[in-house]
Amino acid sequence: MYPTQWGLTKSPFPSGIDLQLFYEGFNQREALARLRYLTSHPSRCGLMLGNAGFGKSHLLQLFAKECRLHGKAVALVDLLGLSTHEFLWQLGIQLEAAVHIENQPPRLFRQLTDRFQELSFERQRIVLLLDNVDQVGPDLRTLLLRLAQNETTRATGLTLVFSANASHSAQLGERLLDLVDLRIDLEAWDELDTIGYLQLALVAVGLEQPLFNDEGISELHRISGGVPRKINRLAEHSLLVSSQMIDSQAPDSSMSDSRLMIGAKAVQAADELLSLPCTG
Repeated sequence: MYPTQWGLTKSPFPSGIDLQLFYEGFNQREALARLRYLTSHPSRCGLMLGNAGFGKSHLLQLFAKECRLHGKAVALVDLLGLSTHEFLWQLGIQLEAAVHIENQPPRLFRQLTDRFQELSFERQRIVLLLDNVDQVGPDLRTLLLRLAQNETTRATGLTLVFSANASHSAQLGERLLDLVDLRIDLEAWDELDTIGYLQLALVAVGLEQPLFNDEGISELHRISGGVPRKINRLAEHSLLVSSQMIDSQAPDSSMSDSRLMIGAKAVQAADELLSLPCTG
């Protein structure tokens, strides 16, 4: 496999979210600057929009870590599939409120607002980062509106940040959209961002020389459309495909570095592999 050919001990392009592997391009810097602005002003509501794979969840997790390091009281909740009870319970647990799993939503809400007031008295900024708000049902959407508009919670200087798929923003409803003070848009990477991310990923695993040649990078960026998740997935599969290509050529110890680099052909083969329908 590829570790023996490139001296790798682990994949440079892991699946899932890795906070140690965050590429801060121009768009990411702008998004973080807007998030910091929101949390520096009381009673603000932000909405982060981006298509699937643009890194909304990754950015929220990174920002939650940053807020905690600065002494803020932070709760990060993925709203996908949650009931009102599960949502309030998760908020209460993360903010160390005196909640109990058997309590009903009305009581959980009161316990949560009590905790907001305690944190406010302690002069702790409260930040709620709520992912996948476009996936909530009507009951939870109503609760989010209540949370944002409640006089008690607003008096505590609560900051709310929602994230949603840009193509589903209409599902949020006018009332929720009207609460938004600042919108944060995530966009696809340009080719320079793609190059920067590949370099960062390789350096993170101790590899200083490039793995992709210029044609390979251009093809990877073209096929992925600059979507970070697709870039990562395609780069990983290109690595595996290229490994198989090299094995089929029976390389020896004198093989040049240029022959070990991943080109457009391997990237195209990886894309075809990813596009194959699942069977069985």
